Amino acid sequence: MKMKRIPLLMIALVTLAAPPSSFALAGAENFSVGYTKAHDITPNTFTVKTGEKVHIEINPSDTATGCMSEIMIPGLWDKPQPLVKGKKNVMEFTPHKPGAYKITCAMGVQRGVVNVR
Repeated sequence: MKMKRIPLLMIALVTLAAPPSSFALAGAENFSVGYTKAHDITPNTFTVKTGEKVHIEINPSDTATGCMSEIMIPGLWDKPQPLVKGKKNVMEFTPHKPGAYKITCAMGVQRGVVNVR
């Protein structure tokens, strides 16, 4: 009996020890985005479906400064996220209304778009 429990316990511990951002959201549209000062976010346009979960992971290669130091998607992700070199940002949401949602800095300057169909 103990022999069977040990492998299951080890699998559970390994799963819990992994960083949460390393797992994509199951059943979601998953996007990986890069950020550099020279090119901002790449890619910067996404098309998703109404009612389907969305997982966007941003991996900054540079630390952003000034007005563009944070990123958000008003109406889908309203919490500004800082863009810091080496620090992943994860935005998970389920869009409920079709439309074009701007990806912006915290002051509202557009840097991309999420099209919800």
